[in-house]
Amino acid sequence: MNEILIRKVKPAPVLVAGDVMVDEYVLGDVERISPESPVPVLVARDRLRKLGGAGNVVQNIVTMGGQVALFATVGKDNPGSWFKEYCENIGVESFWIKEDPARPTTIKTRVVARNQQIVRIDQEQVGALPPEIEALIVEEIKSVMPQVKAAVVSDYGKGFLTARVLDTIMSSARAHHIPVVVDPKGLDFRRYRGATYVTPNLKEASMASGVEIHNHESLVKAGRVLLDQTEVESVIVTRGREGSTLVTRNKSQDFPARQVEIVDVTGAGDTVIAALALAVANNLPIESAAELANLAASLVVARFGAASVTLDEMIDSLNEDLRDNKFVSIEDIASVLRNHRIAGHRIVFTNGCFDLFHSGHLDLLRQASAQGEVTVVGVNSDQSVRRLKGAGRPIIPLANRVAVISALSCVDYVVAFTEDTPLNLIKTVSPDVLVKGEDWKDKQVVGADIVKARGGRVEFAKLVPGISTTLLIKKIRDAS
Repeated sequence: MNEILIRKVKPAPVLVAGDVMVDEYVLGDVERISPESPVPVLVARDRLRKLGGAGNVVQNIVTMGGQVALFATVGKDNPGSWFKEYCENIGVESFWIKEDPARPTTIKTRVVARNQQIVRIDQEQVGALPPEIEALIVEEIKSVMPQVKAAVVSDYGKGFLTARVLDTIMSSARAHHIPVVVDPKGLDFRRYRGATYVTPNLKEASMASGVEIHNHESLVKAGRVLLDQTEVESVIVTRGREGSTLVTRNKSQDFPARQVEIVDVTGAGDTVIAALALAVANNLPIESAAELANLAASLVVARFGAASVTLDEMIDSLNEDLRDNKFVSIEDIASVLRNHRIAGHRIVFTNGCFDLFHSGHLDLLRQASAQGEVTVVGVNSDQSVRRLKGAGRPIIPLANRVAVISALSCVDYVVAFTEDTPLNLIKTVSPDVLVKGEDWKDKQVVGADIVKARGGRVEFAKLVPGISTTLLIKKIRDAS
């Protein structure tokens, strides 16, 4: 895998059809056991919603730069309205998402204390589409298929993908020479005949093929059985922390996973199929598409919850571990922190110019880091420093200041801001703890009201006496 290959993936329209759901996370802390029953008491701090099921495939494709036409149903309820509104907000038209009054929107609620899932609560009603909705969807798929470059079938077994809907996707795609990628479900993969690629995991491949997979030879054998069942061109078997294997009638190829700390495998299959679809939509050979998908999946399993990854992040990962890539734009920091919130991490924010970095700066950052699990540091841009400190400042340009701060183990993310105050950045980060030097105790701390309004707090760090950037500059000038 190289950067040139990733850069060949351009924005392309993709049709996605399948079962969608709302992934909900209730985040909090557990500090005691209930007196009513021997169960933990979660003090809820936050509640988040994400696109789930085929919706997560959509989120992944959009994050990678693709455009999506989504065919799915939701209930005529609040979660369904939220799902459609969220799609609109990320640039996915909700026109083809139909409301089914007979079935509520599927919701998977995960209750999480820190990074430990306590329980999952599923609300769903499985069943085939009503005939009138099915007929409408079939006709609309036929009308949209000529406008896309690839199609995805995301089957979660909830009933959207009826035999008629699947037949329409396959026949329409075949008529317009559109590749179809299937994330399968169940034991009978013959229902996916007419597709181009299928992407089962190890368990699914073993059960559907009837082959017990215990080594590479049996894996390839299972893949070949599935090739015969489905009549697809290739089978891509995902193998979790081991990567994936591409099986065709003539050969097989393994793609080892990158060595990362696996946090959560939730949604990794969605990332695989999204990357595959966008790659083949750009006419990449299946070997290159499978390698790209494997890299994307290797990155998302290092994040909590159903996550997604950008093409730029994939490029960055080829040169350095993403965990050490700390400089984040103000536009991206909210999405980066979302996974930390799901994991229950306490987010700490502090800021400064950090010109002529000294021991006082280091002590401030160490004290800030001690207040939580994730430390975000806001750094004034060169123009902002100049307005605040006057001509001749900063002494050290932004890129160098960021490099020094990023090298510290007590810092997780660094974000530059151009305004005179970090107010907008604080609104975006929404920290649980805001840290300032103790010389701010009797002053109005910018952003304090925002942090306190969401249940956070302001902490004041002790200062190292007798040292500051201004004093250092004065000493240097006096000595010259």
